[in-house]
Amino acid sequence: MRIGDNIREIRESEKNLKRSYVAEKLHITTRAYSNIENNITDITLNRLEGIASVFECSLLYILNYKQAKKEFYNYFHNNNGNCGINIMNQGGNSQDYLAIQNLKDELIESEKKRIDLLEALLKNNNVNF
Repeated sequence: MRIGDNIREIRESEKNLKRSYVAEKLHITTRAYSNIENNITDITLNRLEGIASVFECSLLYILNYKQAKKEFYNYFHNNNGNCGINIMNQGGNSQDYLAIQNLKDELIESEKKRIDLLEALLKNNNVNF
């Protein structure tokens, strides 16, 4: 496991931060931070805690990032199991599903009434739309 690779991937793909920004937050040079991401510098626990703080995640998230990402991918993209089917609602409580469906319907109805009200206000104020 190369911790610098995990740090770089989280920074680039999840947090969309520049190296210089992270380095500034850690009070180190951009070069020193680059050495961490490139696995040139051994990282201390204190420095890793600082990086986790900047990324707003846990130390374990950084340490296990590649493995967790791989397991997640395999879970949803395996060839012998679900074949990419979203299984989040399979085997769930049908009452939960109905409750969610009812909430969705209520939200849609509420939005329709809101649109009708806004259209009436626009017409009353002679606004063409």
